[in-house]
Amino acid sequence: MSRPGRFHGRVHPIQRGSEKHMKYKNIALVFPGQGSQYVGMGKEFHDQFSFVREIYDRASGILGYDLAEQCFKKPHIGKKIMHRGDLNKTVYTQPAVLITGYACYRVLADTLKKREMEISFPLMAGHSLGEYTALLVSGAIPFKECLELVKKRAVFMTESGKAYPGAGLMAIVDKKKGLDYDKVCSLCKEFELYIALNNTLKQIVVGGAKKNLTELSKELKKERKIGTILKVEGPFHTPIMRPAARKLRKELNRTPFRIGRVPVIANVSTDAVVDPNHIKKDLYEQMYKVVNWRGSVEKMVRNGCDLFIEVGPKKVLRNMIRDIDPSIPSLNVEDMESLEKTVRELAG
Repeated sequence: MSRPGRFHGRVHPIQRGSEKHMKYKNIALVFPGQGSQYVGMGKEFHDQFSFVREIYDRASGILGYDLAEQCFKKPHIGKKIMHRGDLNKTVYTQPAVLITGYACYRVLADTLKKREMEISFPLMAGHSLGEYTALLVSGAIPFKECLELVKKRAVFMTESGKAYPGAGLMAIVDKKKGLDYDKVCSLCKEFELYIALNNTLKQIVVGGAKKNLTELSKELKKERKIGTILKVEGPFHTPIMRPAARKLRKELNRTPFRIGRVPVIANVSTDAVVDPNHIKKDLYEQMYKVVNWRGSVEKMVRNGCDLFIEVGPKKVLRNMIRDIDPSIPSLNVEDMESLEKTVRELAG
């Protein structure tokens, strides 16, 4: 029996006008999360488009600090006191990546409209934080409320991380043979750790006590696999984050979600969701359960996706998608050069 609020079966693109003759028929937009940030991200679009500057100005008013300065300028020590924190800190990273991804989407949509290219995007997804960007673009969360929610999410995650300073995350990588998910699960049980992110066939992120992560890393070396401790502020997406999840749930229940115009593949369930209640449930569970990015991409491919476009800073998701299914092409939009390349390819 189908569950309300979730899409089942094949998702078909909407075709109208010139779209019938486009090269790709079922394009999925994907949005990056924390870890994709870098100083200068989004600056070209900010300089080029007045509506992007308006997006950053509006976001700055909500956040209480200059987001453009946060994203575009490197912190420096001098006589002038800069009211700006480290872009790599979770409380600054998450709002910055959200707004950068949203601005990149707006530029893509505006460019396609001006060039009279009627292209629809019948599926969307985002990696961890990127799920919020996808929901914002889909219309499921209003701009102000989405940014406020992400700001609080970042604070809750940071607080939980500080409560468990001896815990963290480690990426397990095997680029040659790939990873056996069940075997990694068994290793986690043996070393009292948790799967945090099922990223690709070649990369799985685990979390828990740092001393246990170190011991597991030694074991992995024997099998010629790489275990790299990540520079994060907590064991995100593990049961250790339940206190943060409970705080977030209260905020989710206060947020005025709407039926999304486009289904978004949920990180945890990999269901295509549009219903507010199911969106809230998935965002709550995402805090302390496995982010199944590999499953999300595979779900979109099964639903007929013939092109992925990563919208936002870096190309982290493009690289992951290649590892999951190299048969599906991918593009990205993060600056003027990548925008033009993507639009040319879409025009066929």
